[in-house]
Amino acid sequence: MRFLLLVLTLAISHHSFAQSSGVLVGTVLSANDKPLEKSTVSLLNKQDSTVVSYTLTDEKGNFRLVKLPVHKELILHISHISGQPFQQILTLNNQETKNIGTVKLRENMLEEVDISIAPPVRMNKDTLEYNTDYFKTRPNANVEELLKQLPGLQVNMDGTIYYQGKEVSSVKVDGKDFFATDLKIATRNLDASLIKTVQVYRDKGESKRIVDNEDKLPVTINLKFKKDFLKADFGKIYASGGTRKRYEAGGLFNTFRDTLQLSFIGFGNNINRQSFDYGELQQHAGLGRAENYGFDNFGGRNYWGIGNDLAGGFNLNNDWGKKTKLNIMYMLSYNKTLNQDMSTQTARYNGEEQFGNYTSDRENNLLKNNIKSLLRHRFDTTAYIEFTPNLQLERNKNTGNNISQSNTEASLLNKSENNNQSSSKAHSYNHGLFIEKQITPKHVISLRNNLHVNNRSNDNVNNQRAFVYQQDNNTEFHIWQNTDSRNKSTNTNTSFNYGNKWIKKLNFELYFTYSNSFSKPTETLWINKDNTGAVRAMELENNYKYSDQDYISAIKFFWKPIEKLSVNFGTAYQIKDYDFDFLGLAPNRQKKKGYWLPNISIRFKELELSWAKDLSAPETNRILVQRKDQDPLYTSLPSLDFDNTQREDIRLSYNKYNQKYQIGMYSGIGFKDKSVGYKSWRDNQSGHYTMQAFQSGNTTDVNASFYLRYNILTNKKWQLYFSQNSNTYSYQHYASVNDVDNKSTNWSLNFTQEMSLLWNNLIGISPKYTFSTNRNFNSVKDNPDFIESKYKTHSFGMGLNINPIKGFSLESSYSLENRASGLNARQNFNILNASLLYNLKNQGQIKLSGFDILNQNSSNHWGVQGNTTYYTTSIVLRQYFLLGYIHKFNLVKVKN
Repeated sequence: MRFLLLVLTLAISHHSFAQSSGVLVGTVLSANDKPLEKSTVSLLNKQDSTVVSYTLTDEKGNFRLVKLPVHKELILHISHISGQPFQQILTLNNQETKNIGTVKLRENMLEEVDISIAPPVRMNKDTLEYNTDYFKTRPNANVEELLKQLPGLQVNMDGTIYYQGKEVSSVKVDGKDFFATDLKIATRNLDASLIKTVQVYRDKGESKRIVDNEDKLPVTINLKFKKDFLKADFGKIYASGGTRKRYEAGGLFNTFRDTLQLSFIGFGNNINRQSFDYGELQQHAGLGRAENYGFDNFGGRNYWGIGNDLAGGFNLNNDWGKKTKLNIMYMLSYNKTLNQDMSTQTARYNGEEQFGNYTSDRENNLLKNNIKSLLRHRFDTTAYIEFTPNLQLERNKNTGNNISQSNTEASLLNKSENNNQSSSKAHSYNHGLFIEKQITPKHVISLRNNLHVNNRSNDNVNNQRAFVYQQDNNTEFHIWQNTDSRNKSTNTNTSFNYGNKWIKKLNFELYFTYSNSFSKPTETLWINKDNTGAVRAMELENNYKYSDQDYISAIKFFWKPIEKLSVNFGTAYQIKDYDFDFLGLAPNRQKKKGYWLPNISIRFKELELSWAKDLSAPETNRILVQRKDQDPLYTSLPSLDFDNTQREDIRLSYNKYNQKYQIGMYSGIGFKDKSVGYKSWRDNQSGHYTMQAFQSGNTTDVNASFYLRYNILTNKKWQLYFSQNSNTYSYQHYASVNDVDNKSTNWSLNFTQEMSLLWNNLIGISPKYTFSTNRNFNSVKDNPDFIESKYKTHSFGMGLNINPIKGFSLESSYSLENRASGLNARQNFNILNASLLYNLKNQGQIKLSGFDILNQNSSNHWGVQGNTTYYTTSIVLRQYFLLGYIHKFNLVKVKN
């Protein structure tokens, strides 16, 4: 396979150089002989005015265009915001490198009227603009097909977009946020014929505050509609049905009226998909499925099990004049999930090997209302206010049952059967309020307030039958318990910021922050043992109150002594005052202490080194006030002593992006002075398990990654790139088993390489290989109760996409993975998926899809924790076929 790809690559490269072997170089200067950085240099085919290639000049005004067509008349177009455009017709010979020398752009004169046609590509301040008149697309093409024509942008088969090697994070329409964070909703549902200009920029937002590193700002694409229409209504509907009662259906309706955008969206399916987009196979290599997370990369919200999802909502964008913007998004969703798990494990206690088996069936029903809104008003060019409230209401009902048992090679220790029903309600509100005022261009002040309020209640009823098999007698327990738990929590954060840009190379910011958090988890517990009657078990209830206040004052300097060197340094002083009130069940705990938290970051060109100290609050979710021993097989001991955690982080990174290659390296090491560990005790005779969380010692975590993406070939016909992504990390945790203390270090390595070949934007193929390994190391040596293990996984995948050829399209993927199939067994799993689409003349499509065609889909997980090796398999979607219909509509009303 590798040999075939190599031969194919060489053949394509030879063909490409034979047809496109010209080179064009030059220098662009201003009228007063100064280099013009970021001048746009475009080369057009004179015959049809389509763009052949483009680039931007460097800081010295130089440019270089390579792999250009020869023996054809080309139009060279050079433009810069500070000068008059330059245009020249030229022809390149085979293997010729033409140097046009120095091009001076005349100054823009106020009395001159420029009547020349807008250039195909230009830089407008910090925004790159593409004029779509120069880029041809087929009738009814969507925006994604248009973006594939734009030089400098790269669109992968899965719909992700790259600009100069950096992934685009959002797509806007006429400067307004589209429906959701999934940018493919815009690129795959908007008609390319509606777009006049495509803008690409690094999104600084509205703020005038100091930007530390503009390269880290998110890349945004803005689609500007053509000015010759009054309104546009567009969208699509789709529906499919198939085997095993699988279905999907949905609709998207958009209406645009100048400053008003309104979108309605709705969908339903039982194939674990949340994303609206109907393209099922966007992820390569078997949908990128991890063997322990089911459908994490499939666009669905269900990490385990099989779900039935229904959702509907709307998104409203409206501008009042040029100063005020309103956005409201509402979504109503219902999710029903079925889960089935089977798990086996083996462990050693005091030299004796014990085995466990666990099976469970669960059904979860979740109804959620979510409304998000944004109101932004700009008073003038120097001041604005932004308010972002969010309200979420949800109801959740769960039913389930599970069976577990423990045994040794000689005898059965215990068995437990549980039936569980629970219902919960949650109401949460949060908002962000931000006010900024630029007093002068050198002085900026801002105020930020964040509020989060959450009320959650849960009513849980559990029926348990437990059997304990001892040497002399067998004991059966029947326990009914009803737990009514509630938690009210509030978190507020208010900060004031002052930014000073008075000194050109040394800016600074002052911060003053006050934070307050409060939580009160309470529960009411009723127990009925062996049908003797329900009684209130106050001695088992876990109730307490926790509050803390943070007072932070900080200063940060931004020093840029030379062009390519930036040094950011500062310090913060944080006073943390916390209070645990255990409601008379245990002595209260209070602490107030101050901490110095310095930080420094040094960046030279693409290399950055940083060091920082930070502070986090006690881990209150591990607190248990009273002993819980109502379960005859399991006991939880009180855990009260948890303190603030100090952390130090050292980071080193290197990132370089350009059209030819993108490379990124990152490494970091973190030190925490405290962590949370667990003590456990196991009764070898009965299998009874006792657990207690505790404040443990210091830990170190290390992580590193390397990323390389190399564009081997890019021209009108072919696109070939190679990517390599590797990462490794390790973390530590404490565990004590039967009074033997252990500090475990877990280490993981993942290595992925992928090649993608695209021909004429019609056929794409993407082979992918992934290797991963995990290993754990124990501080306890020569103890049979603690084991060290190593686990390896190999997977190979291939994605194949064929865009419309005579009306037919194909999307397919295949993966081969060697995964766990038991505690010590492994098996090859073959995952094959395909969708065949046929385009009708009425903007409709017929789609036939096959998922898991070989019927081998599986979700397995193998691992080691302390002295236990475990294997779990979960229910997932299996083979099904869907037949459906998709219809798009696009109604545009133009000016008379």
